Amino acid sequence: MYLSNCLRRVAPASFRAGLTLFRLAVIALSISACAPFQGPQDLADPPPFPQFARHPAEAPVISSGTAGLPIMVFDPFVYADDEGYHLFYTTSFCRRPYSFAYTWDPAAPDYCNIVNALGSIGYAFSSDRGLTWEFRDTPVVLPAYSGFDSAKIETAQVFRVGDTLYLSYSADGDVGGRKLTARYQIGIAKLELGRRSLREALLEDIDTFDRRSRPLLEYSMEEGRLDNNVQEPSIVVRDDRIELYYIGLGLDLPTEALTAPGQGINSITLGRAYFDLGLARLSEPEEGILHGVNITEVKYFDGAYHLFGTSLSPGEFHRGEEIIHATSEDGRHWSATETLLSPDEQRAFDNWGLMAPTVVAEKDRFILFYTAYEASPHECFPVPPDGRFGRPVDGGRQCLMATLGRAVSRRQEEK
Repeated sequence: MYLSNCLRRVAPASFRAGLTLFRLAVIALSISACAPFQGPQDLADPPPFPQFARHPAEAPVISSGTAGLPIMVFDPFVYADDEGYHLFYTTSFCRRPYSFAYTWDPAAPDYCNIVNALGSIGYAFSSDRGLTWEFRDTPVVLPAYSGFDSAKIETAQVFRVGDTLYLSYSADGDVGGRKLTARYQIGIAKLELGRRSLREALLEDIDTFDRRSRPLLEYSMEEGRLDNNVQEPSIVVRDDRIELYYIGLGLDLPTEALTAPGQGINSITLGRAYFDLGLARLSEPEEGILHGVNITEVKYFDGAYHLFGTSLSPGEFHRGEEIIHATSEDGRHWSATETLLSPDEQRAFDNWGLMAPTVVAEKDRFILFYTAYEASPHECFPVPPDGRFGRPVDGGRQCLMATLGRAVSRRQEEK
């Protein structure tokens, strides 16, 4: 089947299990809109916060790995405004002549080269609280040709200051011409909106963000520190300053690549740094604020900080990971974490593991999105024409797909 460049609106649906993990890509191209799809209604009576109910209960809101769908959906971030929901997600873009595409068709594998894919951030828009989505075909930010973000860009989080939209991200590349594999720093890029809405800029005009050539937050190469890697940024804008929360890794060999012989991770903790609205750093990073969390999002609402994060699991490739929650009055001293959602073997779409939560605080409810890992008991390759692209796990006996799950919680009325 030949892929069109038309925007796809996708309703929740059950797909055969399987999944993907790959490397990613970049460039831009024109898109035209499709007719709107009328999706299901939102959950009428969700449980009270901090409890969440999956909705839809038996399927992701975005599946993956087949024609017309993203190759994969990783590390989502949802930015909400009066226009709707704006999803920024890590994915692979397969290569095609003079461009790249967010989707791949197993029935036409030569049209879009998935073997030579690179990695970056995709975009989708929803006007119905994230139940159905329309997709941009190309990346919103392009990796550099050299430097700290030249290998791949992932795990984006977006915030707005005036008419400027900023995108922070985890970046892998080289330092001083030396490649340090999987050594992440936090980058920043911006998009001037002018009088345009986000949807106009990103889905109709298909603009790309302009990267800053140096990191927003660099890693340390000193021994004994907890920020030898800095990744998974989360931004809170309060009191005319930017609060950057991030995950820091302490490494046994802080001057070497993560794949170097003898390398090991000795700590995974939450860190924080302050910046002014012009992105000048106001403080040295605070290390080790909270232990035992990963891939977090920090929000401030109802007079407190709320951390939504991913539990740490010794299982293979995020197996058994859960969505967790903690609160804080000052953003530094946190409550014990509690579990919000766990993998469910009865639900095919998130039976392997859950990670990377992102939450929208509506007036009457909280809507949680997350990476849902879906494992199916079959080999991944070769992919038949009617098959689904995924990542081999469990010694190749299962195939794993990354999709987007959704859950809802009732918000208590503010006094």
